[in-house]
Amino acid sequence: MKSFLVPDSAEPGYSAIMRNPRHPSNIFPDPAPTASTLDELFRFHVHAQPAARFMGTRKYNPVTRKFLDYAFVSRQEALQMVEHFGAGLDLVYQRHAQDAQSVMHGTNRQLALGIYSVNRAEWLLAEFGGFRSNKFSVALYDTLGAESVEYIVEHAHVSVIVCSLDKVPRLLRLRDRLPSLRVIISMDAFADHAKNPAALPFTVNSIRVLHEWAAAKDVVLIDMPQVTQLGQSTPTVARPPKPSDLCTICYTSGTTGRPKGAMATHASYTFSAKSASQSTPVANPVYLSFLPLAHCYERNNIYAGLVTGGCVGFYSGDVLRISEDAQALRPTMMAGVPRLYNRIYDRIAAATIYAPGLSGVIARTAIRQKLERLENGQGFTHPFWDRIVCNKIRQFFGGNLEMLISGSAPIDAKVLSFLRVALAVTIVEGYASTECNASATVTLVDEQTAGHVGVPYPGMEVRLRDVPEMNYLVTDKPCARGEVLIRGRCVFAGYLNDADQTRAAFDGEWLVTGDIGQFNADGNLKIIDRRKNILKLSHGEYVAVEHLETVYSRCPLIQNIYVHGDSLESSLVAVVVPDPETFVPWARKISGRSTAKLEELCGDEQIVGALLVELRVLGRETRLQGFEILKAIHCDPVPFDIEGNGLLTSTFKLRRDLAKKYYAAQIQQMYGKLKAEEAK
Repeated sequence: MKSFLVPDSAEPGYSAIMRNPRHPSNIFPDPAPTASTLDELFRFHVHAQPAARFMGTRKYNPVTRKFLDYAFVSRQEALQMVEHFGAGLDLVYQRHAQDAQSVMHGTNRQLALGIYSVNRAEWLLAEFGGFRSNKFSVALYDTLGAESVEYIVEHAHVSVIVCSLDKVPRLLRLRDRLPSLRVIISMDAFADHAKNPAALPFTVNSIRVLHEWAAAKDVVLIDMPQVTQLGQSTPTVARPPKPSDLCTICYTSGTTGRPKGAMATHASYTFSAKSASQSTPVANPVYLSFLPLAHCYERNNIYAGLVTGGCVGFYSGDVLRISEDAQALRPTMMAGVPRLYNRIYDRIAAATIYAPGLSGVIARTAIRQKLERLENGQGFTHPFWDRIVCNKIRQFFGGNLEMLISGSAPIDAKVLSFLRVALAVTIVEGYASTECNASATVTLVDEQTAGHVGVPYPGMEVRLRDVPEMNYLVTDKPCARGEVLIRGRCVFAGYLNDADQTRAAFDGEWLVTGDIGQFNADGNLKIIDRRKNILKLSHGEYVAVEHLETVYSRCPLIQNIYVHGDSLESSLVAVVVPDPETFVPWARKISGRSTAKLEELCGDEQIVGALLVELRVLGRETRLQGFEILKAIHCDPVPFDIEGNGLLTSTFKLRRDLAKKYYAAQIQQMYGKLKAEEAK
């Protein structure tokens, strides 16, 4: 068994408790015993090796418009920046945000610090500068829409936002709907902003206009160098956080309504970092950061690097340059999502196993033999093929890569196995959620199989509970199945100002995930379904399918609709039952067949295509996001009902689990057709 099942821990309706096999007591050696907050963890890291590299950035030459090599600051230099910027922040709040509303957590009130930018060194400096005086971070995704920014800033009472220069106009446009906002701090120096390509469109005159605009909106606009200089000239007394204090509030995607603010403490995140460092043990890692720091997944990877003595190089701001950044940094560790790994797979496969001529023959032989060794438990290396083929492929990431981490959504088993042997590298796949700091389960470092999410992190526990309405029971044979529950110090403190949602997120001490899992015979956890009607596409976007069905049902041409998505697919498809009264006349007019029956019209590709266009137009008119727009539909003339096909409950709700099975062939056909079209 690859996991440890706690003896006699099963209860009626609940499976046995699963723990990490290397730490069955649920206790592991503390790699940083003096650190109980992220502020202390950062300082522990600095004091261990003050002169060691800490954060790296590729400098940009605005004349040649090219990126140079990475330039690093040392740990001691980073600490000095944090001290000065943190002291300057104290003065900014005192002078310009004295009336800022704080957030109550336990018996303490804390102030929020907003951070709004792609990944860069200033992002991390801003967060730790806030920690210095017990401010918690509220991260805003770089891609957030105006409505979400407005809601999050006001919900968390964010009075000061540190952002890249290109975000300043966005915030000023929203100022009238952001009464909490008092100060905007630009990460880019106003006097030398051209070092950041995102700030290139700005000129001396446009920056002057920004200042005038901010003043008119009663917002203080300054830059990070000014705040740092202020703190250096006028030091303040640090007020470091306690373990029980808020560390950050991460907001969920909000596809089911308003985003929920998941509150996490310093104790929680510090434990996550220590636990992750035991699960992905790469000593002194060189980590390339490009996944959004607004999400806990990427932040926890960096925090874990503090524990293991690593350094981080930030990407140059464009995911299309990841390979170029990797070749400049030569990282030993990276984390990605299936969407990225699928692209890497396509690129490597095209240059190797699908290559013409002798090189293609050699590559296919190498990969085939290495996959056979992997399947036989002989590892992902090969003494001959690595030297001849795979070492060249490894240069895609700089040649020094030791470990890749995959998360956010399930990765295709074929892609995972291919990358393991092609890159000759350890790849681990994790499973978790925002509500447990992206720290729940991960595959073992020596794992050679795919299609599962491994075992619990050290110090974490997982169990399943019955979901009888979906026929998932912990007594199922040969594998226990049920809803995944998580317990441990990584679990969040609740949703900000939402007691009802917080109560619903817990079953006693256990975090309720909404995911359906099974304990495989070998002790690995596999995610097989979703209890709530929210799914995640392969790009990582969450989709509320019931909401989409409500939107698309507004089309007068349809009677029933079932929207389907898959975590291994990037797009949505749907099964549509037309309304005979409206659809038939409309379809006959398009086809020119005045006597055609409903069944014939449903099978006409021209009509189906025209109906898809109608639904897409409706989706855009109702302002659905791009990934919520249907890519393909299947027309079924037979309505959903209670007794005939059994797709409706007695209260006329769609039985999604049955619909998925009932239309499995049609769903497969739609995705197959989409892939064929993409391949052309």
